Amino acid sequence: MSDKNKQILEQDEHLMDHDYDGIKELDNPPPRWIMMLFYITIGWSIIYGAYYFWLKEGNLQDEEYAHKSMQHDAKYQIASISADDLVAFTDEESLAEGKQIYTDLACMACHGMNGEGNAIGPNLTDDYTLHGCDFESAFNTIKNGVPAKGMTAYKTQISDEKIQKVASYVMTLRGTNPANAKEPQGEKCE
Repeated sequence: MSDKNKQILEQDEHLMDHDYDGIKELDNPPPRWIMMLFYITIGWSIIYGAYYFWLKEGNLQDEEYAHKSMQHDAKYQIASISADDLVAFTDEESLAEGKQIYTDLACMACHGMNGEGNAIGPNLTDDYTLHGCDFESAFNTIKNGVPAKGMTAYKTQISDEKIQKVASYVMTLRGTNPANAKEPQGEKCE
């Protein structure tokens, strides 16, 4: 028996009863490794469904997000300060920490090393301001930023207490008159 006849006999064994326009269908089983992968994925989906949906052991996406958000807030101690607690620090330790945070956040890139301002950011040392003269305005500007002017919002990066210290430090810069100070912008503070 020739090889060609063997192939025809093997094909005859695998022929199915389907016939469409003279084309016959062969019943070729998929390779075993593909079938094993298929059965493993079915088993895995049953385990996954049981763990997350039927037994409710695992956290779903919303719960996982809430959990990660709580971890982030705890790590960075992000909590809102009430309006009653929002006062400028005057002690040397807090002001020194505020200056360090000013440096660490690279505020000098836009406002200058001594708050004198540059081509990007306004002068923080004069009696003029773009966003309010009081401490609460400075705090809110640092916390929420000014996206239209390119000022980054720091509320997701540092805690309100640290923002309060930076704002306190920035308030102490007023009236210092450093060299190369940028011209006044905004409204004069009374």
